[in-house]
Amino acid sequence: MKWYPYGHDFGNAEIGGVTVINGKIQSLSLPTAFSKVDTTAMRNLGIKLDQSNVHIIQFYEEESAYALGDLALEQSIDVYHGRGDIQRYSGKYSLRGLLTIAATLIPDTEFGIYVVTGLPAETYIKNSALRSAIKAALDGTYIFTLNGSQTMRRVTVEVATVVMEGAGALIAYGDKGSNRTESAVIDIGGRTTDLYVARGQVPVTEYCKGKPLGVERATQMVMDAFENKYDRPLSLLEARELMHAYAAQGEKPYPEVSSYGTAISKFELERLVKEGVSQVGSEIASFVAAAWGQSDRDAVAASFKPVLNIGGGVYYFYNFLKQRIPHLSRPEDPVHANPLGYCNLAGRLLMRKTQASPSSSAV
Repeated sequence: MKWYPYGHDFGNAEIGGVTVINGKIQSLSLPTAFSKVDTTAMRNLGIKLDQSNVHIIQFYEEESAYALGDLALEQSIDVYHGRGDIQRYSGKYSLRGLLTIAATLIPDTEFGIYVVTGLPAETYIKNSALRSAIKAALDGTYIFTLNGSQTMRRVTVEVATVVMEGAGALIAYGDKGSNRTESAVIDIGGRTTDLYVARGQVPVTEYCKGKPLGVERATQMVMDAFENKYDRPLSLLEARELMHAYAAQGEKPYPEVSSYGTAISKFELERLVKEGVSQVGSEIASFVAAAWGQSDRDAVAASFKPVLNIGGGVYYFYNFLKQRIPHLSRPEDPVHANPLGYCNLAGRLLMRKTQASPSSSAV
């Protein structure tokens, strides 16, 4: 059985996974949304289960199948996302997301994954027991099917370690040449903004902080403003498409949204999103300035190098932070920055394990 290094990021808004197959990095992210589905009924309704945007997992011992990502948002009004529940990192939904993405990326019928995952800074510092709970919840061998297929998949999961979110990005993109300068990460996700600073590979806890500010706060503001103005709520799918269209900066059209038969103009939709993003962006910039302010001259993170902005929030809030931190930078793929670093670390740890036990096979 082949073993693969794997970086797992169970975010509030996106589940990300990164692995390496034949020397090439493979990554995938899905919206953090789960719902029970009836695959037979879906087929009877003409829904094709072999499409690239369809992700359904069913464990061998369970009667229920679960849709993930866009399909869950399309098929259910009330999806599970686990926001606000810190125990979600050690729950069955995290396992479902991990296995679905891993088995989508890796074609083998049977394989093993050596996993590194992360926790938000404050959670990591204050709740050390959760790291053991994550390993206990994810470790094991699992038999399941994907997308209604009759082919059983058998995947063995072993959690190598749990690190602080932000550490992954510095492993992937940090300055490898200095152990004296503090390196910093601003990770803006769906629900939280997490700050991480390390000297070498050692976190500087004074600067590692978190706050419940993220893309979902702006999304909720858009949903509230829309309902107040047009007297009907936006669905989660509509709200998500609006936010993605704004982030794409003209490369993706705004969805068609109407209220009581009247279409809402693109300009009005964009205005609502911009207002929400501006409000939350200003709050995030203020939080970072307060946490990392280093002088009365508004020097924010002036001594840190590099200062990386990662997470899906980069596409909304980077410019607000850049005004306060001129040397702020963003990686080419900010969404997968953490799981990419997790995967790099998992690869190194798997190599050590393989060398210690030559009978193991790693890719």
